[in-house]
Amino acid sequence: MIHWLLILLVLCSFLLRTAWFKGWFGELLLSLSFKLFLDGKLYKLVNDVTLACEDGTTQVDHVLVSPFGVFVVETKNMKGWIFGSEHQKQWTQQIYRHRSKFQNPLYQNYKHLKALEFSLDLKPTDLFSVVCFVGDATFKTTLPANVTHIRGCLGYIRSKQESKFSNSEVAALVAKLEELKLKRSFQTSRSHKTHVRKLVAEKSRKKQSGELCPKCGAELVERLAKRGKNAGNAFIGCSAYPRCKFTQ
Repeated sequence: MIHWLLILLVLCSFLLRTAWFKGWFGELLLSLSFKLFLDGKLYKLVNDVTLACEDGTTQVDHVLVSPFGVFVVETKNMKGWIFGSEHQKQWTQQIYRHRSKFQNPLYQNYKHLKALEFSLDLKPTDLFSVVCFVGDATFKTTLPANVTHIRGCLGYIRSKQESKFSNSEVAALVAKLEELKLKRSFQTSRSHKTHVRKLVAEKSRKKQSGELCPKCGAELVERLAKRGKNAGNAFIGCSAYPRCKFTQ
């Protein structure tokens, strides 16, 4: 019996450290916060929405439909220091001396917004992008108001008070979303993961071909020299300038 308990403890310890569990727990925590601290008569929550799109599928953590708009919420369960800016394609997570890059979640959420805009036949002004960090993360750079922790996320959502939909329109949007989202299944999950792997492979190909900055991983773009002997001439530089000054 003790032998099996030790094996179970080891498996549980391993599971708690996996990215899958951290992501699942973060989404659960935020979902509970929405249900506890937002008026259920006004805000209708739909979790784990996988939609078909032109190049595969896209998966949205949470969609809140309300008279004040549709809130598209991306969850990040992370710790450490977070560095980034609104228009920077990659952000940095630092834990002690270790640094790692991850995709700007605002860029990630943009695809979710466009998928919902098309699927629900909405105007861009009807949707709001929200990124919520639920782990013990500290922002070390100034980020926009829609990138925040749970309390800030709730405050941002409540701050939108302009009426956009009637109660009947809210109900219709929720019903349509429930109808359009792919049913949760092993096949749906596998298809989405396959699509994500293809995107990662394509990004890796671009990096190897020199289309991404070899120094920081941001996109390389054509720029114009503004001063010096080469003023007015085009050159290839990092889109993360002035944080990264790589050129070629």
